[in-house]
Amino acid sequence: MNTTQDYWSQLSASMLDKTIGGEYQLIEVLGNGAFGCLFLGQAQSDNNYVAVKVLTKSGLDHEQLKLQQLEIDIQSALNHPYLLRLHRVIQDHQYIFMVMELCDQGDLFDYVIRDQQDSDFRDESLVKKAFLQILEGVEYMHSQNIYHRDIKLENILLKYDDNDVEFVCKVADFGLATRERYSLEYGCGSSTYLAPEHFDDDFPLDGGELMPYDAAASDCWSLGILLLAFLFGRNPWEEASVSDPSFAEFKRDPSMLRQLFPELSSSCFAFIKSALTTDPTQRPSVSELKKLFLATPALYAAAEEEQEEQDTFNLKNPVDIPQLVKPVDDRSNRDSAFFSASLGMGSMSWSDMVEEDERYEKDHHNHSSTSSSEPASPHHEEYDDTMFVHNQEKESWWL
Repeated sequence: MNTTQDYWSQLSASMLDKTIGGEYQLIEVLGNGAFGCLFLGQAQSDNNYVAVKVLTKSGLDHEQLKLQQLEIDIQSALNHPYLLRLHRVIQDHQYIFMVMELCDQGDLFDYVIRDQQDSDFRDESLVKKAFLQILEGVEYMHSQNIYHRDIKLENILLKYDDNDVEFVCKVADFGLATRERYSLEYGCGSSTYLAPEHFDDDFPLDGGELMPYDAAASDCWSLGILLLAFLFGRNPWEEASVSDPSFAEFKRDPSMLRQLFPELSSSCFAFIKSALTTDPTQRPSVSELKKLFLATPALYAAAEEEQEEQDTFNLKNPVDIPQLVKPVDDRSNRDSAFFSASLGMGSMSWSDMVEEDERYEKDHHNHSSTSSSEPASPHHEEYDDTMFVHNQEKESWWL
C-alpha cells in the first residue's frame, strides 16, 4: 500500500461511527483509494443505508478544486432511475461527503467476470434489459447536455429495485463528465473503450490545427464496446488505433467481428457496426442507437437461429390456437434468480465485493505476468480469443 492509500486507510478507520450532517452515521469502511474512501452509511431518520464517498480538499490547487466541484454539480443535476443518485453533499473545511444511493450488488464488470466461470454466454433477455437501461440513462444525460466520457463495465453499478425483485443498472462515476459537447481533452476515459478519434492516427486537423472531438459521439462508441464486453466478457481490441492489429483489420473489414465473435447474431452485428462507425460525424446518436437496439431481434446467433426456425414453422403451420389460460409472466423471478442464485451475490455485502476485487486484482496480475503480449497478425484467419475486458488492473468506480 502506498503512502496516500495508507493515509486514507488510517483516516477512514478514525471516521468510523462518526455522524455527518447530523443525519448519517458511518458504520463500515467499504474501501480506500488514492483520492478518497467509501463508507457504508445509515440515515438516522429512517435507518436506510447509503454509500458515502469522502474526498479531501487538502493539498488541491484551485483547478483541482474546480474539477472536484464540477463532478458534484453534474451528479447533483442528474435525476434518472438508471443513473446513480446523489442524495446530499455535506462539507466541512477539510472534507467533502457525497451521500449516494447504495448499490450493494457490485458492478457489471464483477458480474461478467463471475458469470464467465459458469457459462460462455449470458441470458439474452437479461442483457437486453440491462443494456436498454444503460442506453436510457446515457440518453437522458445527453438530453441534459452532459457527456459521460468514461462508459465501461466498471462504471455500471447493480442494485435491486424498490420491490427487491429485479436488478437495476445505474450508470456511475461522473469524474470525467463534461457539459462541453466539443472538447480538446483527448484521451479522457479507458483506452479499450475510447473511440478512434482519440488516437493520433485519427486526430481531426484543420490546416494543421487540432479540432475538438464530439463527446456525444465518443460516448456512443463506448456503448458499442460495452455491449460486446457484456455479451462475451472481452473487448475486440486494446485501442482503436491502426497500431492495434485487431482494430486495423476491423477498419479494413468490419465483418471481422463475426470471426472474432462467431456467436454474434447478424442483427446484433449490424447494431454493433453502427455504434462503431469510425467516422464520428456519421455515428448514430444514443437515441438512434436505442431505436436500433429495440429493433434488434436477437443478440446471439443461437437465439437468432431459433427465432428463424420458429418463424418458418409458423409459416408452414398457420393455425390459431385459442389462449384459454393467461400466461404467467415470470420474467422478474427469472431475472432475479439469474443474478442472485447463479452469482451468489444476493447475500454479498459491498465490503465482500471490495475484498473480492482485491483478490481478483492479485490473481489477474499474476496471470498477466505469465502471459504472452505478442499481438496477433492483422490478416490472420483466426483472431485472438483471449482478450479479456481489459488488461489493466480493475479500478472501482469510486476510486
